[in-house]
Amino acid sequence: MKFHHIGIFVSDIKIGREYLVKLLPFKKFSKIYNDKNLGVSVQFLEDDSKIVFEIVAPFSKPNPTENVLKSGKNILNHVAYMTKDFDNICKAFRNEGAIPLCEPKKALAFNNNRIIFFLTNLKFIIEIIEDK
Repeated sequence: MKFHHIGIFVSDIKIGREYLVKLLPFKKFSKIYNDKNLGVSVQFLEDDSKIVFEIVAPFSKPNPTENVLKSGKNILNHVAYMTKDFDNICKAFRNEGAIPLCEPKKALAFNNNRIIFFLTNLKFIIEIIEDK
């Protein structure tokens, strides 16, 4: 097996994509697939690191997204990105309404570089890792 994508439930494909594009370095976008069989719309977004996100939104009923979106749970735990521009990235996240879940902390696993977790408006968590 090999990694394919990270799935994120959103209430609306276009709104979800517009928000994510402000935070993360996406370069490729698939078409939007409206899957009547599954009751969802999906779109794939690929970032600079070739990591693929699948955003999934309700399309028809029944669908697997509504209860998850209502509860705000299991949308995604977190994804992590490394950056040499830690302070500016953190500022940009805050400017887009992402809420820091802690103060930046040094992490042993990352050679004591700083990490911070942000809760995004789409109710999933992004970890920012300082890359010195």
